[in-house]
Amino acid sequence: MLKAMNRHGNGQTIREVVAKLRTVEGMVIRTTFIVGFPGETEEDFNELADFITEQKFEHAGVFTYSREEGTPAYDFEDQIDEQVKQDRMDILMRTQMNINTARNESRIGSVITVLCEAYDPVNECYYGRSSEDAPDIDGKVFFRYNGEERIAPGSMVKVKVREVVDYDVYGFAMKPENA
Repeated sequence: MLKAMNRHGNGQTIREVVAKLRTVEGMVIRTTFIVGFPGETEEDFNELADFITEQKFEHAGVFTYSREEGTPAYDFEDQIDEQVKQDRMDILMRTQMNINTARNESRIGSVITVLCEAYDPVNECYYGRSSEDAPDIDGKVFFRYNGEERIAPGSMVKVKVREVVDYDVYGFAMKPENA
């Protein structure tokens, strides 16, 4: 499938690169996958699902192949039905959500550094992201703070993780580093 998509390497090469990256302390791997490329078989899809389960990427997105005029794949035989593509994407996104939930649950009780983005008056808490989270893509860190002063956006805050809901973590902040 990788060759048909004009991607370099193979499953073994990619596994070796990921293994090498995993030796770097604090490394977070973000990746994306396309499902439903013309000719993708059930076996190809299952191999991808197994790969994602095996590698446990910190962040992964899944997109369906979109047939675009002027591209080599536009005229490929064995175009995949839209519903099949959507079903496959949904399966992989559920798999990734389970991976993220397990990873976040392992963080319960730990303290993470969070960049405070803002205060949410509706939920009466602050939110931000850790160095592992891309803005507008990944989950957020929601936290409460019992100090008298407000935490300014842009402040770095130590947050003790107490709970996980889907891609988001919830906790309580200690005094901001720049307060």
